[in-house]
Amino acid sequence: MRHSHIAFLLMVAAPMPALAAGFGLHEESTDSMGSAYAGAAATGTDASYLSYNPAAAGVTDGGDISIGVISIMPSTTADYTTALTSAGTPTGGGSHPHGFVRNALVPDIAIRQRLNDRWSVGLSVSVPWGVNTDYPTTWAGRYYGSQTKLTATNITPVIAYDIAPGIILAGGFQAQYAKGAFSSAADIGTLGAVSQIPGSIPGGMDGYSAVNAHSWAYGYVLGARAVLPDDWTVGLSYRSTIHHTLKGPWTFSLDDAGLGAAIRAATGLLDNTTSRTKLATPDIISLGLRKTFGTRWTALAELERTDWSTFDALNIVAANPVQPVEVTNTQWKQAWMASLGAEYAADDQWVLRTGLSYDGTPVPDSTVSTRIPDATRYWIAAGATYHATQALDLKVSISHLFDGTRPVSQTAQMPGNALRGELVGTTASSANFAGFQVAYRW
Repeated sequence: MRHSHIAFLLMVAAPMPALAAGFGLHEESTDSMGSAYAGAAATGTDASYLSYNPAAAGVTDGGDISIGVISIMPSTTADYTTALTSAGTPTGGGSHPHGFVRNALVPDIAIRQRLNDRWSVGLSVSVPWGVNTDYPTTWAGRYYGSQTKLTATNITPVIAYDIAPGIILAGGFQAQYAKGAFSSAADIGTLGAVSQIPGSIPGGMDGYSAVNAHSWAYGYVLGARAVLPDDWTVGLSYRSTIHHTLKGPWTFSLDDAGLGAAIRAATGLLDNTTSRTKLATPDIISLGLRKTFGTRWTALAELERTDWSTFDALNIVAANPVQPVEVTNTQWKQAWMASLGAEYAADDQWVLRTGLSYDGTPVPDSTVSTRIPDATRYWIAAGATYHATQALDLKVSISHLFDGTRPVSQTAQMPGNALRGELVGTTASSANFAGFQVAYRW
């Protein structure tokens, strides 16, 4: 429990970039990353696979613990050709941001223990959801977002039951802590111009809006794993959606000219307040396959569906009744990930693996945003396990994510954009990953 507590604190402290589809993170096992997550729901070689299927709790003769960390090193660029205030004037500021998705370290820890011939238990602490985009506060698209940070940390105890030799059923409980920070520039100059206040300069009298909020919410996981004839293994898992209501302060920094202060005094707008934001993390269904050929080769495959339709909007509601709801229209849809991989047992000490993956985006072209500039991704990965002793394994993996260019087209006529203006351009990203993991058995 002490190890889990330390890992939980690390995960809460570290904002994560969104480098799987939507704001998902697959980086919950260095071992699985080496095969591009192919076969993850059917594998149980160490405790880290509890993050992909709770039935992995039963794939141990005694017990083991896994501690790992994955470094995410993204590269991001954008080119915006149009950036106008709602009054139709240029916003000013840089229109070619880069490096706005930040580097991150993603830790994970998992432990499992067999209780008797039938029952096993496990516990995993991981970060399945996260995003961290950070733009300069004066950039051209600042009204659409300066900083977006969201981290959801899962603490998942599970129990597994062997209903027959080679067949395991499992279930567990998700306790999820979500922490978010959302900030953007506020175009007080345009607000003053719309209100016909003399001296108002659209795009030239900015304030700043910042929301910090957090929430605990709960869900469940289910899983099954079966070893079939002819050296096939199949795994099926389900992770439920979790409904959050994030609560926290919503603060405003006003312009130096005093326009915002005058509007606040006259109307109550732009006054510091508290906020609540509803957020539902999606449910996931995963199907994994393993097929062994002889004593050295294993083929791996994975198919995963994530139902992002639960994320149709991000609405920040102020306790201040005169402050309008901050609306971000999303209208996401379900997305699919498919992976193929292979493992090769080179000798008694080394296992090598590789894999390819397709990770489809849930974001339609009409709602691509600067906060989560998502696109369909393709992965290539490789990894190795070194059996250092009978009880200790050391694991390393590397992977590269290819991400295409995606158009961004936001106008003032779209929901929630009345004071954000118009922003048109393209965004693109790629990333390198490196992971290290220690697994110890008893």
